[in-house]
Amino acid sequence: MYDLRDYRSLDEDFIYHSWLSSIDHNVGFRKVTRLIADHCVKAGTIRVACSEEDPDHILGWLAYSDLLPERVLVYFFTKKNLRNNGIATNLFRDVFVPELGKEIPSAYWSFWCQRYDLRKKWGVRFNSCVLPVMVERLVREEYEDGKETAH
Repeated sequence: MYDLRDYRSLDEDFIYHSWLSSIDHNVGFRKVTRLIADHCVKAGTIRVACSEEDPDHILGWLAYSDLLPERVLVYFFTKKNLRNNGIATNLFRDVFVPELGKEIPSAYWSFWCQRYDLRKKWGVRFNSCVLPVMVERLVREEYEDGKETAH
């Protein structure tokens, strides 16, 4: 069995490694992914599934963002040998309780999302505009923060 909990700083290495290792090795996309991952870590918008016996043993995790008017599914990961056990589904339900039954925007879509028909199963819909808008807002925030510090 497993528990669901909030992200803790001790989780950082595992989250970054599993997230960045599972994306395309395109340098530009990697930078965008890092920016989004940094945002989710800083905002604490990551839920973790961990072993009941050892809360430091991560089984999977889900990142989301409240940067836009609607909560956005950003990314999720489950250890390969634990997939198809409901871990990601339970993380999803835990994070998106108020939105269940509504269409939920996603900044990410993969072969696996398609294969498991997450549009039907979770009500998630990939929107190709979500990621660029999130990136623009984060870059603008960094720019404005830098401008304020310079004055």
